[in-house]
Amino acid sequence: MIYPSQREVKMQKFSYHTHTNSFGLFDGRNTVEEMIEGAYKAGYTELGISNHLIYHPNMHISSEAQKNDKMFHADKQKAKDIMTAVAQEIREKAKKAPIKVYVGFEVDFFPSKKWRDDFENIISEAKPDYLIGSTHFMRTPDESLVLNLYHLKESNCPESEIDKLMICYWENIIESIKSGYFDFIAHLDICKLFGLGIGPKWDELKRKVIDTLDKYHHPYELNTSGWRKVGEQHPHLWMIEELNKRDVPIIISDDAHKVEHIAGDFDKAEELLAGINYKNRYKPNIKL
Repeated sequence: MIYPSQREVKMQKFSYHTHTNSFGLFDGRNTVEEMIEGAYKAGYTELGISNHLIYHPNMHISSEAQKNDKMFHADKQKAKDIMTAVAQEIREKAKKAPIKVYVGFEVDFFPSKKWRDDFENIISEAKPDYLIGSTHFMRTPDESLVLNLYHLKESNCPESEIDKLMICYWENIIESIKSGYFDFIAHLDICKLFGLGIGPKWDELKRKVIDTLDKYHHPYELNTSGWRKVGEQHPHLWMIEELNKRDVPIIISDDAHKVEHIAGDFDKAEELLAGINYKNRYKPNIKL
């Protein structure tokens, strides 16, 4: 028997899920130029920069959290102006880049008509080359409360309410797949970073996510950042194996927030996919 580590594994030479520190507003640690240089040195042929588009009119961020996280927006026009400026910056730097560089947004999706209308308006000027669907929030069904996972401690949300909100987390992912907005869906189970959505009681909802990805033949990512954070990729291996059985397209993402993250654990990801004979690999078809 030939194990994956004993055979030549072809390495993906691009990532479309990366972040910068543009305008001091985002959670990346490096500039656009530095990320492009890092990608080039890593042997990438293409790079997609996908800073966060996080907007909701009911966004409630504590004053302490807001000091550190200035990429959260409740004002539509402010979000539109910032994302347009981000896109312009990347396109300007891309002109001198030694590799192809694309503008993407990692978008926190919400299903309400109000959010969708505002979102479409926000991206109308920036015109990103691609979009990543993301869910970093728990929410109530009517979106009167949208609670970011990273700010859970500051929210003082009662333990008794967490499970109700987590149901909407998984339903949110399902609706993001159905929306048709996105090129691929990010880190399906990022909630496990916070000890949430773990255990058999959530498997039925996870299987609904799998069923929806299958129905729409919608690409999703194997996000390698989980290995450096919780010792496991996103999503769980059993989910990847089930999605492979259904021939759902997959893309590897490093979710790089600094140069050192570029291509991080891509070798491990490639060996994992080779080990289960995952052949349906996805790459956005972008024409500039």
